[in-house]
Amino acid sequence: MRLGFPRALMYYEYYPFWAGFFYKLGIELVTSPLTNREIMESGLKKAPDETCLPVKILVGHLTVLSDVDGIFLPRLVSMEKNTYLCPKILGLPESVLYALPAGVQLYTVDINWREGKREVLKQLMAFGGTLRATKGRIREAFAEAQRWQKAYQRMRHSGWSFTESMQCFEALAEPMKLKDLGFKQVGRRQKPEDFEDGWLLDQAVRSGCREKGPKIALVGHSYLTYESYANMNLLQRLREKAQVVVVENIGPSPVEEQHSKLQKKIFWSHAKKIFGAGAVYVEDPEIEGLIYLSCFGCGTDSMTNDLLARRARQNQKPYLVLTLDEHSGEAGVVTRIEAFLDMLERRRDYESHLSSYGERLDRDSSLT
Repeated sequence: MRLGFPRALMYYEYYPFWAGFFYKLGIELVTSPLTNREIMESGLKKAPDETCLPVKILVGHLTVLSDVDGIFLPRLVSMEKNTYLCPKILGLPESVLYALPAGVQLYTVDINWREGKREVLKQLMAFGGTLRATKGRIREAFAEAQRWQKAYQRMRHSGWSFTESMQCFEALAEPMKLKDLGFKQVGRRQKPEDFEDGWLLDQAVRSGCREKGPKIALVGHSYLTYESYANMNLLQRLREKAQVVVVENIGPSPVEEQHSKLQKKIFWSHAKKIFGAGAVYVEDPEIEGLIYLSCFGCGTDSMTNDLLARRARQNQKPYLVLTLDEHSGEAGVVTRIEAFLDMLERRRDYESHLSSYGERLDRDSSLT
């Protein structure tokens, strides 16, 4: 059995979980291609105008998943206690049923970790019935899914890039991709630890960010940060001129620590993670500036962006907001990035060399 999985929205964070789950059940999880012009235009034509760009991209990816036995699109309600996911994700899959290719069956399951692990397993048991899987196999698949997700998170926290990490898990879920990626020892059954320990992947590939230019942080939703077509290769452009860190490089403990400083807790999962990681970077003296990548019309971004902007002003940290939608132009994005990086270099080279007369411009400037 081959199930299609759209390369959009929750793919960017929870694909390893579902790849491990279906891998254990002997089901091949086939991801849609990288976003291209055809997929983008298809999503823009079919999706309602008031939906945000990531949902429009999801619609485009659903339209190209035709050569499969079915499409899997889970409803992720909550992935941790006391939080919810974004309303546009809670509304799936009903809000995009119109985009499904004709004759393709939809498979879905509700995942709500607020109700506890037992309730999640109960939902997966019910879902496994539609796949004709026994309860024992579902339990094994659930354990494998959690193991793959934890391996992915460890890889990201230790400095693996998103592309490197996802290539590993896609190769596990779709074994034919192993040869395409140039991995060695393909004959035996692969495991996440093979990639995590660097056994299969050449060390030269895992070079990380370039050690040149200012060190900056790029914060925002993963499904926009790593959507290279929609953001016009923003991450690659930044890494050509700067050292870049992202939200996923920060572990849960620092995020919780920053979250505890707020008078009222954030109950949106992504907003909580973005704020926590951004606040850590704001207070990090090695980080010279922050870029907040936002999606036009995103309600949670309007709140998180304001909170981080206030923290940045308090710490005299340069802060740039990039808001994207389907009308964003490449020239405008490139110009703003280059101006921001130039400003960071001028700030580093000249701001501390001030006259000894008069009041200082900010608390970090030198008076000598």
